[in-house]
Amino acid sequence: MLKKLIISFLVISLIFNIMIIDNYTFAEFKDEVKAPINLIRILEKNQYQTGEEFIINYTIQPQNLSIDDVYPEYYLMDKEVVLVMDVSGSMRDKIIFNQNKETIEIRKYIKKLKEGILEIIKTVAVIREDQKDIENILEDLEDNLQSIKKYISKIKVNNEKINKEFEKIEIYIKNIRNNLKEIETKQKGRKKRNKKVSKNIIKNAIEMNKRIENLEKLLKVNKTTRIEAMKFVSKRFLEKLKDDDRIKVSLIPYDTRAWDSSYEGKEFADLSNNKHYNELIKDIDSLQPYGGTNIGDGLRKAYYKLKGSTNKNSRKYIILMTDGEPTAYSFKDYMYYFGEGNNYYTWGGSIADYWDLKYAKLVGEKLLKNGGLEIKSFMIGFSDDANLEKLKQIADSSGGYFKKAEDGDTLDDVYQALADEISSDLPIHNAFFKETIPDGFEILEVSEGLKIKGNTVTGDIGSIIYRLDKERKEFIAEPINFWIKVKANKVGKYQFGNTEGQNESYVSYIDIDGKERVKYFPVIDISVYETEPPVLDAELSFDTDSSNKKLNITVNEPSLIEVLYNDEVIKTIDCREELFGIDEIKEFNITLKRDIQNSLVITATDLSGNKVMETVPYLSLDSINLEEYEHNDLKRPVQLELSTEPNSTIEEIIVNGIKSQENKVTDEGFYTANVVLLDGSNEILVKVKNQYNNIVYRTFKIDIDAKSPLIDSELKDFKLTTNFDEQVEKVWFEADLNNDEIISEDEIFDDSNISISYNEDYTKAEITLTNKFSNRKIKIKAKDLNGNIGFLNIDVPKLNRILGHGILINGVQLKKYEDNSINIVNGYKVKFGIIFSIDSEADTLTLHLNKDRINNVKLLGEFKYDLYEISEGSIVRKVAIKQQDINIQSNDNEIIANINLHTYSDIFERKLLLVYTFRPLVENLGTQGLRISNRFSINESVKDIDINIKPLPKIE
Repeated sequence: MLKKLIISFLVISLIFNIMIIDNYTFAEFKDEVKAPINLIRILEKNQYQTGEEFIINYTIQPQNLSIDDVYPEYYLMDKEVVLVMDVSGSMRDKIIFNQNKETIEIRKYIKKLKEGILEIIKTVAVIREDQKDIENILEDLEDNLQSIKKYISKIKVNNEKINKEFEKIEIYIKNIRNNLKEIETKQKGRKKRNKKVSKNIIKNAIEMNKRIENLEKLLKVNKTTRIEAMKFVSKRFLEKLKDDDRIKVSLIPYDTRAWDSSYEGKEFADLSNNKHYNELIKDIDSLQPYGGTNIGDGLRKAYYKLKGSTNKNSRKYIILMTDGEPTAYSFKDYMYYFGEGNNYYTWGGSIADYWDLKYAKLVGEKLLKNGGLEIKSFMIGFSDDANLEKLKQIADSSGGYFKKAEDGDTLDDVYQALADEISSDLPIHNAFFKETIPDGFEILEVSEGLKIKGNTVTGDIGSIIYRLDKERKEFIAEPINFWIKVKANKVGKYQFGNTEGQNESYVSYIDIDGKERVKYFPVIDISVYETEPPVLDAELSFDTDSSNKKLNITVNEPSLIEVLYNDEVIKTIDCREELFGIDEIKEFNITLKRDIQNSLVITATDLSGNKVMETVPYLSLDSINLEEYEHNDLKRPVQLELSTEPNSTIEEIIVNGIKSQENKVTDEGFYTANVVLLDGSNEILVKVKNQYNNIVYRTFKIDIDAKSPLIDSELKDFKLTTNFDEQVEKVWFEADLNNDEIISEDEIFDDSNISISYNEDYTKAEITLTNKFSNRKIKIKAKDLNGNIGFLNIDVPKLNRILGHGILINGVQLKKYEDNSINIVNGYKVKFGIIFSIDSEADTLTLHLNKDRINNVKLLGEFKYDLYEISEGSIVRKVAIKQQDINIQSNDNEIIANINLHTYSDIFERKLLLVYTFRPLVENLGTQGLRISNRFSINESVKDIDINIKPLPKIE
């Protein structure tokens, strides 16, 4: 009866309930920056015989992302995480979990083993020149195996079976080594692809992977309660995040109802605060299983925890873990409860029903998804039960992600991956893969994490994690690799990625800016034959210093070979009458003299009429981009815009003999290579492989200016003179005025906000400094005509705007002694001068005569002054000062004159001369005389002169 009442009130609630939405969004991105992600499939070849099995390798390769393309407030965002933990009664149940130190270390090495095997399978597709790479991988596998053996010796269960698996793995490594030797002996000199050897390597790698999976199963023997496993896993999760002061975490356990915690009065624990961290660990350790499973209440509490946070700009996460289905819900006044408070009721027990699930889904939809917060939510099903569909429904209603953890080890893997994602600087969420295999092929196996359904393969491949490389000032993410093994069953020509005109091969993901995007794999052509078709290999290389191109073609059986360019046959090779030994490959070298701007096409028709058609990729350097670059060496970063065929890989880029990049996936044939070039001539060798595994080599010679202007400087008074060894386009400088070690826009000074003048050929600049740069470090920068920016760091001493203070002689010259004094006769009028300059920040003059107020000194006559602009030792003009801009205070023995020149901008930064008359009289002056001082100041700049008042000499 109660549930029927709830239904009716829920209907009314859905009609009349109005939800207030917070106005909150993530920071906007510059020009909607997208993660630059490239996709590619890699095949050993494109022609197969019916019944032949082969591997399709897939690579998702995130390209580096410049720090300048993303607003700092996004990647520097704080993160708030709510851990919603199931502590219902069923958490007493036991589950497989190996929480000892040895097993955790073994799992790390097993992961490395699997990655190495995947790399071998991928490398086989380009095996013609990568035997050394495979050998390096094998050595790493052996190192990891040895590391595992050290820990295995401490595990007593299944020890004999584990050692047998080790022996088999070592046999497969030995078999692959023998395969590599076979290539060496059969292919003397150039290493060409050998189909039989390639198949054997792949077979051994896949079998080795199966043995490693068996090894994992043999290690899964220990059991513990689910709640103990959850405690252990969550503490490892927190330990991984502990050193990141951007991350705050809160705990919400739930059974039949949820409750929350606080940490020294704060809703979230600061993991970098040891007291908070220990308190959170203590809360986790104290959890005990009891009651039902009110998933909706846990999510409700988590939502309001995040909503109530004072940090409105944090990135917000909810991680819910449950071992089963919802068995309880919350209500108030006969309606589901979606409010923030604690005054409500719960209903339910240990048996799941429709109302419990509906409540959890509605909480997810109303609050997490549509509650006005941008929340990334993860629902983790911690159970080996086959049916976790209901939890997936809750995740979908919440706009979140579902993850399954069938045992404690897998739960640990999930939480560790989430820790990586949360600590990531730029996470790309919810990457999902789909591939539709054409009819005519059978899907045999897929790599871990992928699922087969009919002729479709799908998989949740997690998140792409960008981390900031502070030295390179780029965000960098590791590529993701996986594979599908198929069998060719039916003769025909096929296009992978083209199903009835639609591309059904793609990866979808939530991009950096929060928008969902889809990236498609390029279409790839595959042909299947009744009998074995000829196997072609081709390499095209461009001579650096001539127009000649060398084309090398190999084939494995008698064939008629034609080379076409723009649909025209330009070369024919007929080897149909030649004898081929078993596994023999014949090689043909051709010199092409014509210009090649597009791909070559090569066909080979064998004696059975099987005809294969492949392309040899072209390679163009479309543009060379040099951005402005600050440096004092002879190196400069350059962007090379390359273009080639779609579905191609940049195998390597060698710059001046040094390998710069390798195995880079193009974006539909386009690739931006960031390289560092030297001043002058550079040689760049680029190697590209297309979908047919045919290769083009091309060397480009590039001359660049990578020399920045050399700067020397001389500071005299407020004038900073800079000289350059070449013509410059612009000069400016930076000064950290607020001492925060960050240069903001208002701490950059150029001719728009400070006086900078140049000579005629721009090899010299004169900068007029102001008082605010006194006792500061400044960084002078000069940009040449090609964008090179040189710099020079200068320690500016204390600046004084007052250049001189003394007796005025010969127009504008001043006289004083070395000890900064001057002699005058008692009672006689003397004319003094002061040379100085002012600016908008220093424009108030103060002249203080007899500043020490010597009592027996009288200042006779009216205080008179004149102000002049001077230049090159001559007076330019007299400056008229308005009466309201001067204030004079005087008595018998002291005069203070204040002159305000802030409205006289026409004389700012000009050299000025202030002339004043001075007539001191000292009664009863002794023969030694008397010393007094006059002071002149402009804001903080001060210049005193000592005046020795002497008696009039007596003439006998």
